[in-house]
Amino acid sequence: MSEPASTPTTLDALNARMIADMDALPRRLADGARYLIDHPDDVVISSMREIAARAGVAPATLVRLARSFGFADWSQMRALYTEHLRTVPARYADKARAAVESDKAGGLMAETFRAQEASLAFAAQVNPPEAFTEAARTLAHAKRVYVAAFMSCRGPGLTFTYLCKMLRPNVELLGGEGSSLVADLSMLEPGDAVLSINFQPYGREIAQVGEAVQRSGADLISLSDSRATPLQAQARTVLLYSAESPSFFPSIVSAVALVESLAGAILAELRDTATDRINRIEEQLYASGSYQHSRRSKS
Repeated sequence: MSEPASTPTTLDALNARMIADMDALPRRLADGARYLIDHPDDVVISSMREIAARAGVAPATLVRLARSFGFADWSQMRALYTEHLRTVPARYADKARAAVESDKAGGLMAETFRAQEASLAFAAQVNPPEAFTEAARTLAHAKRVYVAAFMSCRGPGLTFTYLCKMLRPNVELLGGEGSSLVADLSMLEPGDAVLSINFQPYGREIAQVGEAVQRSGADLISLSDSRATPLQAQARTVLLYSAESPSFFPSIVSAVALVESLAGAILAELRDTATDRINRIEEQLYASGSYQHSRRSKS
């Protein structure tokens, strides 16, 4: 019989345990865990009842969650969050939410712009440079690159596909027109890379992508709104963005910023190979009349 896992002594260790056990947790406990992973500051500044309401669970669920990871009660688990908060800056997305809630007089446009500015700052602050560099290197040197982006994430996915095709060959959007997701995923091989862009609520396609990556041995780069994305277990690198918005739909502004930044990093990684390809494509665009010659610089 295996020994019971020890009680986590740091927030990083607790997050790692919650992510690893996410699929095995009962649904309500998983809902509570996912909220805690993505909103650690709330645990310190809000009551257990307030946190439970935001997570959509009962306060007793949070107590059960704490005990399931070896803590005597909620306050003992909360102590990890208090200690962690002393050493890290506040999340920009949380600041954005507070700003929006405290000032409704500016109108929806002003609120939306504040939230978008905060989401961009959050993406810049939360992603370690080494993770970003590793993601760009993987996508630059993969045999083939496939982009998994569905529904609202299709926009950032199309942007990345268009930009990346300017830099290197063999870049395709999964499940595009005239194709099927199942057929596309069946082509994955070791040496390929998949860029997944997703946010909650996660579509059913995300499970198909995860299974195909695991089966094929391809590398997965995940751009997500959560540290507890369903693809976390299969992902070589996870980059985070905030989808929070004062409107009724999630925001993709910081997701677009991430894919544009990745394209720039891939260009830096490929250097002359990519710049030569861009030059050839640009020449063809002018020659075909797609670009107007009158605006082209002659030097």
